[in-house]
Amino acid sequence: MWVGPLLSAMAAQPPVDWLVHAEAATQQFKTTFTSSPSTPPYKRGGALLRLSNGLIERNFFAGADGGFCTVEYRHLRTQQTFFRAIAPEGNLTLNGTGFDIGGCAGQPDGHNEFFTPETYAHALAVGNRSLVFVNATQEPPAPLFDWTPGTRHSPRDVAWPPRGVHLIATFVPPPTAPAALRGTVVRVHYEMYDGMPVLRKWVEVAAGDAPQPVSVDTLVYEMLRAPNFAPEHMSIVQQQYNNPVPADDQTRGGSFGRDFSLWFADADYDACCDQELHVPYTLYTRLLVGYTASAAYGGPTGPGAVVTPRGASFHSLSLRTILHDSLSAERVGLGIREMHRRLAPHLLENPINLMATDISTSAAFTLAIDQAAETGHEILIVGFGAKGWCGLCFSQLRNQSFRGWFKAHVAYAAKRGVEVSGYTLMQHNGWGESIPLAEQTLGRDLSTRGPTACFATDWHAGYRAAVLDFVEETRMGGLETDGQFEGIPCADKGGDHRHNGIEGGYSYGMAATLEFNTQLKALGAYQTGADGYCFSGANKWNHADTDRFSQLPLWEQMTVGRMYIYDSTFARLPTSGQIGVNDLAETSKACAVVDRVGCFDFVLGTQYLMGTIPTFRSASLFAPADPNATALQHTISKWTSFYKRYRALRPSGRAGVLVDKLLHLRRPDSRSLEAVAHLTSDDSDATRAILSVVNPTPAATSAALELPLYYAGIAQGSRVALRGIDLASPSGRAAPTAAREEHVVGAEGVGPYSVLVEVKLPPRSYSAYIVELLSESSRPR
Repeated sequence: MWVGPLLSAMAAQPPVDWLVHAEAATQQFKTTFTSSPSTPPYKRGGALLRLSNGLIERNFFAGADGGFCTVEYRHLRTQQTFFRAIAPEGNLTLNGTGFDIGGCAGQPDGHNEFFTPETYAHALAVGNRSLVFVNATQEPPAPLFDWTPGTRHSPRDVAWPPRGVHLIATFVPPPTAPAALRGTVVRVHYEMYDGMPVLRKWVEVAAGDAPQPVSVDTLVYEMLRAPNFAPEHMSIVQQQYNNPVPADDQTRGGSFGRDFSLWFADADYDACCDQELHVPYTLYTRLLVGYTASAAYGGPTGPGAVVTPRGASFHSLSLRTILHDSLSAERVGLGIREMHRRLAPHLLENPINLMATDISTSAAFTLAIDQAAETGHEILIVGFGAKGWCGLCFSQLRNQSFRGWFKAHVAYAAKRGVEVSGYTLMQHNGWGESIPLAEQTLGRDLSTRGPTACFATDWHAGYRAAVLDFVEETRMGGLETDGQFEGIPCADKGGDHRHNGIEGGYSYGMAATLEFNTQLKALGAYQTGADGYCFSGANKWNHADTDRFSQLPLWEQMTVGRMYIYDSTFARLPTSGQIGVNDLAETSKACAVVDRVGCFDFVLGTQYLMGTIPTFRSASLFAPADPNATALQHTISKWTSFYKRYRALRPSGRAGVLVDKLLHLRRPDSRSLEAVAHLTSDDSDATRAILSVVNPTPAATSAALELPLYYAGIAQGSRVALRGIDLASPSGRAAPTAAREEHVVGAEGVGPYSVLVEVKLPPRSYSAYIVELLSESSRPR
């Protein structure tokens, strides 16, 4: 299994691969912004602007007449150009009048196969409906929210905010614009980061000195006319999405293949029969990202934001584009994960959590805390439907007696080394209470209300403020947020619905959620939940969110759970996801495949071996009077100890091998061996990889596994040793009786950076091996 770059391209590669040695790439590939007077074939009097980090670059032409457009966007390592024809940087409608954001006229219609500067550059000019470019400035990237590297076992060596350049291009309406828009300012923001082929983009609108408020009726903040191959070599990662499932993560969270909600046919380029001559998806070559139509919203999503003169600006959602140098699913996935690791590093927080379903008495609450502490868990979430908990409804938020009682238990948990979190249903204030009718969403047809709250009301702002106050006063360590804004439309224009009717319902509801998440982060909270708002601070949500999954028998359910983990972790960090094991002490009693304790152990172990923390949801981890209580406690403690040992920060301050890089070797299918590998290229410790293998079948099974070590930074010809880990012991160390198996990388008839590992597992069992570097020939380039 070869997962590294193509050998034929090795000679042309730069000396550092950003996916192998991220810090070295950051040092080598610094982001720069340069501006120089344009030279022929571009018009004199204009300027060429270059934003580059040595891995990718985006170049612009800024004309003396106010024209502004991308003229090149390419991957420098592969020399692939992701730009085919001139397009505006976006478009928007202000007070009912449409404008292009920049753009240059001059590339003739019918000549959109490619842009050739020597042919057309001299004709580039500001478009008839374009905003006029004023200037470009730069500054360092700013943090998205308050966060400190090293929090909850995350790496200390990550830069926050990320290092790079923030470019701001400023535009104003043309002289022909309506007088009401004069003074309006539109800024396009680009961020490029040191050592990553990643670009972030968003748009800001300010009324400035306009004589009256300005409504941003529509907005597309990225437009790119690209060659046919481009979508497969680009991942478009948006700012938020709800209730993700693995297939969703691989499209919206970073595309493997085309996301047809973002790529469209270009009428000036795509011929009518392209899809018949080639394959259907060749028809889509135009990238459009913005506030477009939504099935959930029932139509266009605005943004409908209203900005006031000399008031606060409107900032759009943003996207991050990753340009890939390979179509290997593993390398593409590693690129998406490395982007998250460095642009959302809080996702690497990895406390071991569980969810309690009973705090109706102090005894029940204390039992959950004590069991968490005694088994190595670090966060206790008071969960959905928990007895004694109303999901942070007003009756408890405003009850000083309850607040004091809850705070005392949080303090007790802290003494035992456990943080306490709690569940809230954000689209409703808990259960047992009703949202006032006037505060509920109003449908597009103005005939139906609710059942959810409108996030853009003063009432919901008061609810969010009360939740934050409760978290701060009780010193909770986290919050479980369910039902965050899901694009539910609201057409209400009256009362305290401060969102400009249906036109603004989406953007104001989204803004309320994003602001709440960043406020949670300012309190130091660990945010779990159902939704993937990672760029505003969410830490963890389900690897998959399907109701049918929980209705399967335990053994089948957990097999599907491992499938979900395997699939979703192509495009997301394992620490950002979870699969519930619920009341495993109870459900394991009915496990007909192996004995109860063995089943309990297998379910926990096979998730931990994939680098994912299994999540209990029960009143207690086990009943104190359970006849197997001692064995169950030992099993839980064994696996939490294993995880803690291999997540531990290395001497460099980097995350441990178990939470560094995941390679997918064999997908769970219930009929054969499953395998993943965890790798790190950090050389401050000899352990460079963990190979995890699972046999869920009823027969002894063997296989020859190719273990690629390229992403562990190990060169061809290096010597490595594999030793089995004693998974029966809480120490998690190499088994004292395990033979040391030595290999030479690239010399065993498999990939040039691989070794061949023969494994044989008994029925329904697991195994794991550590890989140590013994001697190194030279670092891979």
